[in-house]
Amino acid sequence: MNNNNSPIGMINSGLGGLSLFKHIREALPNEDIIYFADSKYVPYGDRESDWIVSRTTHLISNLVTHGKCKAIVIACNTMTAVAVETIRAQISVPLIAIEPAVKPAVAMTVSKHIAVLATATTVKGKNLKSLIETYAQDIKVSLVPCIGLAEKIETGKAHTAEVKDYLKNILAPLVEQKVDTIILGCTHYPFVSDTIQEIVGRDIQIIEPSEAVTAQLIRQLNQYHLNSESPNEGNHIIWTSSDPLEVADVTFSLLGKHLPVETTDF
Repeated sequence: MNNNNSPIGMINSGLGGLSLFKHIREALPNEDIIYFADSKYVPYGDRESDWIVSRTTHLISNLVTHGKCKAIVIACNTMTAVAVETIRAQISVPLIAIEPAVKPAVAMTVSKHIAVLATATTVKGKNLKSLIETYAQDIKVSLVPCIGLAEKIETGKAHTAEVKDYLKNILAPLVEQKVDTIILGCTHYPFVSDTIQEIVGRDIQIIEPSEAVTAQLIRQLNQYHLNSESPNEGNHIIWTSSDPLEVADVTFSLLGKHLPVETTDF
């Protein structure tokens, strides 16, 4: 069966992955996308690993089975950190997973001191540890668990004084320690990247992996001949485990445009 015009599935614990969705939508305008926001259970960063693996596996199975998705993008660093190995062993469609941009940060740093802002689970995860051991052996890496930040962004507080004060507190030590490159290790965080840049100044580089993940998705679609054959603009929809009106409101605040939202019973 030709499934070129089947949708791409994206999954995140909430709406943070919309930062990656924007890149994919711009790069692949003819592709249909189903974005699953598990907002009922956001944030994943404070949950047990076994629960994350079970929940992520269950949701991706439903995206493939019910959504007929031809490829899956894990748009959540916490999911990647905990569940990607299990999912790769079970899934029958191309899987692209986001992860902190350690390798490019190492190539960019001059001070030889970089920082990773991420959820507590990502910070503790073996995936990030492996990236650091592989690419940053001679680099100082400060790991900063940003407790509660994803949840604040998820509830529409990205541009509030509360979030700005929170960021000032966690970023001040990094500036003092001469960090010159900051990795945004959670897909929620690009929505506050302008605030982070304002706080740390223009001499510190901020990087996140959306462009690299989008490029990898394009390579996978080409490799497996799965590119959409439709000449029309793709359809985009959000599936969620939470209140669709609340999800729609936060989506508009983050993207500046409305997307259709449907509740699922997954």
